[in-house]
Amino acid sequence: MKRLIVTCLAVSISASIFAQDGGTDRKVNMGIAYQLGLNFTKPGTKRIDKDGVGVQNAFGLNINFNFNDNIGFATGVEFDFESYKVSMNTLNGANYYLYSDNKIIQEEELNGDEANMSKYKVFELTGRKYKNIYATIPTMLIFRTNALGDFRYYGKFGARTSFLVKSTKTDQGNIFKVGNNEATGADIDAIAMNSSAVSSTGSEMEGMKTPYGNDISAIRCSLGVAGGTQWTFTGNTMLFAELGFYYGLTPINIEGSGKNKTLFNRTVGSPSSSDYFGLKTTQTQFCLKIGILF
Repeated sequence: MKRLIVTCLAVSISASIFAQDGGTDRKVNMGIAYQLGLNFTKPGTKRIDKDGVGVQNAFGLNINFNFNDNIGFATGVEFDFESYKVSMNTLNGANYYLYSDNKIIQEEELNGDEANMSKYKVFELTGRKYKNIYATIPTMLIFRTNALGDFRYYGKFGARTSFLVKSTKTDQGNIFKVGNNEATGADIDAIAMNSSAVSSTGSEMEGMKTPYGNDISAIRCSLGVAGGTQWTFTGNTMLFAELGFYYGLTPINIEGSGKNKTLFNRTVGSPSSSDYFGLKTTQTQFCLKIGILF
């Protein structure tokens, strides 16, 4: 993480010096920016509910290519540090997964034999918090007014494409015991029926991992608009501030395909069965960005 921050700052400073050497025609402006955003998560399945508003902190290199005084193209590289939460509902019953140490077990690891459930412990999931890091490339057209004294006002329209760098999650829920022993998948029917032989304890599971690297999509794309103002306070140096709204076009969480799913509801009967499923969410963001361009 420290290397990432140092690298980004070094590139930003170098780019700023390069931009200053370009003279006064301002065909290219470069600089650094910080963005604070609110993440509004929209569930894509009835099995989950949104849980509050997430937060985004982003910083990075911004580059404006100016075609003329009024039209340009804005891009760069930004690193987004984001968090958000989802809560599980019980529309289809309690939600479980099997695990071993910090590894969450997927359906296909059972090889179609429920007897293999006894190899793993059981966790009831009631909520999940994600912390994600993205490398984002904005590609936006920028439309500026003529200079009004030292100020210009502008609007942007375009996309933000993000590539997942790292994702971690913390699970909230319950662990179980049968007598003095930790419950395993062999006890899942007793757990689902709230048997008196089973006791539960609220717990948080940090750093849990899935075999396919987490249930977050590797690429995220959003479409949005932004508006703001630039203040030229000396030479080629400008401060800017803008507000933006970005609508997620692609899912943040991916459900998984086939047997790559890890969460399940349990139906007790003759025979009992597990209905495996995945999470699916999209996201919209409302952001404030401030920065300096040279």
